[in-house]
Amino acid sequence: MNATYPSPVLAARRGRIVVAAMLVSTFMAAVEVTVISTAMPTIVGQLGGFDLFTWTFGVYLLGQAVTTPLYGRLADQYGRKRVYLGSVAVFLLGSLLCGFAWSMASLVGFRAVQGIGGGGLIPLANMIISDVSSPADRPRALGYVSGIWGISAIIGPLLGSFFTGTLGWPFVFWVNLPIGLLAAALVVRFLHEPAAARLRTPIDAGGAALLALGIGAVMATLVQGESFGRAGLAALLALGVLALAGFAWREGRSAAPILPLHLWRNRLIVSANLSALACGALMIGATAFLPPWIQGVLGRNALVAGFVLGVLTVSWTVASMGLSRVLNRVAYRPVALVGSLALVAGAAGLLLLRPGQNAVGVTVACGVLGAGLGLHSLVFNVGVQGSVAHGERGRATSLFFFSRLIGQALGAAAFGGALNAGLAAAGPAAHDAMRDLVEPALRAAVPAAELARLTGALAEALHGVFILAAVIAAVALPIILLVPRRARLPRDG
Repeated sequence: MNATYPSPVLAARRGRIVVAAMLVSTFMAAVEVTVISTAMPTIVGQLGGFDLFTWTFGVYLLGQAVTTPLYGRLADQYGRKRVYLGSVAVFLLGSLLCGFAWSMASLVGFRAVQGIGGGGLIPLANMIISDVSSPADRPRALGYVSGIWGISAIIGPLLGSFFTGTLGWPFVFWVNLPIGLLAAALVVRFLHEPAAARLRTPIDAGGAALLALGIGAVMATLVQGESFGRAGLAALLALGVLALAGFAWREGRSAAPILPLHLWRNRLIVSANLSALACGALMIGATAFLPPWIQGVLGRNALVAGFVLGVLTVSWTVASMGLSRVLNRVAYRPVALVGSLALVAGAAGLLLLRPGQNAVGVTVACGVLGAGLGLHSLVFNVGVQGSVAHGERGRATSLFFFSRLIGQALGAAAFGGALNAGLAAAGPAAHDAMRDLVEPALRAAVPAAELARLTGALAEALHGVFILAAVIAAVALPIILLVPRRARLPRDG
């Protein structure tokens, strides 16, 4: 243990409680994924606005992506505890507001608030666990974090199905409130940080605004590209490029850049962040776009969709937990290779999906894809944290999760654009008709011929999403060549 606690016995006891609090926090974030993914078709069926479906995920991820590096810098400057509590407070406020949404547009706005708070949950939990764990215990402790994803994969769909069928879909968001308050209470009581001197540097709010504007404009171009004329599309894309160029210019001249550019000279960190980009896109491709396939194309209910996503996260968990027991004895590159091959195989399985099949094929593909994601996530997470000094661990960890969130955000936008373009080809009323497929009561009233036409249109549009996912998985394979051959878990520090 580090010097956070006054005695070894007290350190062990408080350390275990703090790790438990971070697991509770991770559970909250993991349930957010599984519950929302399976509940969104029902929410769309009640609120309408299928054309905004992608934005309920995208704007949340955008808020996370922009704030994650800020949380890392704040945590290094002001301590993990107070920054974590601030992140939880904003996330819970957004969760509360989401339950009161009256339209898809309002839900998108409240999801942005939720995302701003959620940007700190996972990276700060990982930082805190690393701070209270010894280097030898760190892989196992972070492996427990992956285990929570498996538990949430089982509980999340059940909660989503229960809330949407009984208390109502707002409780899908409100379930976060007691969980978040419990985690915050444990942190307040048991996490004691040393009063260390920290260098206080200003936070570049202007740079963060340029980053948000640039990514947001690019996402809008990808998601809604078919609804803009050529002039509008060019103007929006130009705005995004200029904003990102301005952000890069500002970062190069800032004494306190949002993204620690010097870390990009570390080959392991470069490979980890590139992996996070690809894995983030594949994650959102599965969690956001498989439920519409299962519920809209196959005609199964939200519980089946939740089970399929549960297989993905359980396989993620099994792979991560197994790796956590041997990672201190193996090099990083072979693990990354096995994970990359699993990503390619899982994405290829999605390409084989066809209407009329049962859910077995998509379940197997999710299991293989989840194993690849789990291996990549743990090996690169541990690798990043072990390759920098403690004083830079917050920024390095945040950069890793920032890269994953950017991958998720841009993946949501690109996949959403492919989906929207595919539906647009089916006719101007296709978006509104899709709500009939994902809402069981409305689906039952659709004539058989029209149901077949709509199901085919949705399947064709989602097949375009799966093609893009396969391309991303293939591009991710060469990333392992950047991993240093002898890179492995350090035995000290």
